[in-house]
Amino acid sequence: MVGDMTIWKAATAVMLSAILVMLAVYFHPEQAVSQSPVMGIVSTAAEDDRRESQVQILEQTAEQSGFEVLSMPVERTQEAQIEAIRALIVYQADVIVFTPIVESGWDSVLREAQDASVPLIAVDKSVRQTANTPPIRYVGFDYTMLAEQSARTLLQQQPAQRGILELYGTLNASDAREIARGCRDAFSHEGLDVTYSLCGDGMRSRGYEILEELDDHLDEIGYIFAHNDAMALGAIDYLREHGRVPGRDIYICAFGGGTKLMQRFDAGAVQVIGALDDVELADLTVLAAQQALQPPQDTAAVFASCRVLEGGAEYEAN
Repeated sequence: MVGDMTIWKAATAVMLSAILVMLAVYFHPEQAVSQSPVMGIVSTAAEDDRRESQVQILEQTAEQSGFEVLSMPVERTQEAQIEAIRALIVYQADVIVFTPIVESGWDSVLREAQDASVPLIAVDKSVRQTANTPPIRYVGFDYTMLAEQSARTLLQQQPAQRGILELYGTLNASDAREIARGCRDAFSHEGLDVTYSLCGDGMRSRGYEILEELDDHLDEIGYIFAHNDAMALGAIDYLREHGRVPGRDIYICAFGGGTKLMQRFDAGAVQVIGALDDVELADLTVLAAQQALQPPQDTAAVFASCRVLEGGAEYEAN
């Protein structure tokens, strides 16, 4: 395992070095005066179609707004994200956009970006701010508010059992922490507690596996709260394969709203979606990037719209 990890790290370093060489060839320094500003986008391997679409929308919006986009896809690890950010700092991208896979552990690379006068923007997930953390702009969603309203909506359903299964997202990620807090506020209001909370790391396969692990206890469960599309889809896969009907035996709430999840919603397998507006997110991210090119930088958090979808009906989450 150690040998494999060493090989992977070496391969990652070689890949990033190669990317820098290609960037240097593609962008000629002598043309710098006439170039469009460069936005580096660090994108991680997507766990569902909503995340894939989110990155594509951002790239398209940035290009349409006059940015030259350099997209650097990396594995879903903080180390890979940090190395990609460092590569873009070395290249002197005008602004760097990334979705931090976890909240903490960014201080060093944020200082490196600050020293190089390269603004960083955290999108969708935030970086935990401490006294030692350089300021960073956040463009995302108010997950806590959305989660509380979505949970209250689902709890209006009255299944035979009122046990709650939480399919938790990535540990130490801001969106998972905020969704969990918002849901628990709603549960507390109804006098309920989480029966089972297991980390699925945002993966469809883990959503399936968690229900498989809990098969002997599913008769206790009336509600499933999945922190993203992928885990909800995995849970639905398992329920259907094992003779349980989502929407009758168990009620499901998920956060995201990609194409595949919306198809399940339209079919009645998902009762509530905390839907996120990735088009507005992209618009606000590009606006923040444009503002970052003109100091002084504003580091105030900016929130895109979100709404609660219920059984085909919807209302604004505000």
